[in-house]
Amino acid sequence: MNTDLTSVLHLTDTRGRALLAFYGAGTTLVAALTIGQLTNPWLGGAALVLLWTALALLGRSGAAPFAPIPTAIVLALVGIIALLSAWNLRNVASPGYSGWYLGASTFVLLVLGLRGRALYAWGGFALLAAISVGSTFGTGQDLVAAINDLLRQAGTLFIGSLFALVVRRARAVIALIQQREVERVASEAATAAATRERATQNARLEEHARPALERLSSDEPLTAEERESMALLEAELRDGIRAAGFDTELIVAETRAARGRGIQVVLVDDRGSELTEADRRLVERTLVDELRAIRHGTVTARLSSFDSDEIATIVVAEGKSYRSLVIGSDEVAVTTLSQ
Repeated sequence: MNTDLTSVLHLTDTRGRALLAFYGAGTTLVAALTIGQLTNPWLGGAALVLLWTALALLGRSGAAPFAPIPTAIVLALVGIIALLSAWNLRNVASPGYSGWYLGASTFVLLVLGLRGRALYAWGGFALLAAISVGSTFGTGQDLVAAINDLLRQAGTLFIGSLFALVVRRARAVIALIQQREVERVASEAATAAATRERATQNARLEEHARPALERLSSDEPLTAEERESMALLEAELRDGIRAAGFDTELIVAETRAARGRGIQVVLVDDRGSELTEADRRLVERTLVDELRAIRHGTVTARLSSFDSDEIATIVVAEGKSYRSLVIGSDEVAVTTLSQ
């Protein structure tokens, strides 16, 4: 589960950018309505441009934490906005909405904190507070009123930071629960698969091995035909253990028929996982063709390991002729050598 608040809160998609634009538009309207309460309206306009720049940066794509360079730029913009605005108030005793820079800068820092830079956001707020308090000594603004305004803004930033922390922890806990559930389901699936495999092997033993064992326990001597049949059965049971990937009805039947003709067949499964249906059909078709074609000699088939580029290899030895077949995902490469 994703625990990144940038994507969880959709801060950089269409909805998040629309929210940033809406806040910027609202602040611009307030600033325009109070432009006459500023000593220098041009400085107020410059502060607005810087605010929009900060909002545009915060709307950039990217996961948390926010990139270092844009973070530094946003903090610098907050400081410059405060410097341009704190000394630009005409009515320092009661600035009212002309002091919009405090709320706007706090909002910018809040979004910065939600994007994974909470400590930097509080550092930026400390800079904002220092500039605001410092301006009271040069402009004659009431220090208590300035501190009261800052405390209200600090409360907003604190609630936002607390919200981010709670959401991150909640998402982390949910992610952990989901991971454990996935592990539990995987474990149960593995156990069920092992149980099915044991049941399959037990059924095979019951069907094929029990009659042979009962015959061996009898007092009558085995005929040559029975000895040959039991040797073939032993080879089939051994294949079922060490070559499970070749355990299809057609391969088992053709392997038994080839061994009955005196062909030595060796099957090995080094893959450790099931083949896809297409790969299984390709391997089956190729091996069955070789088993049907050979009249004397040896057939050795091996399923390659899971991380190998090849699916399987088949080596056929007939007298002084050797044939190697390398089975890939979409082709079979054949190499023939003769002595």
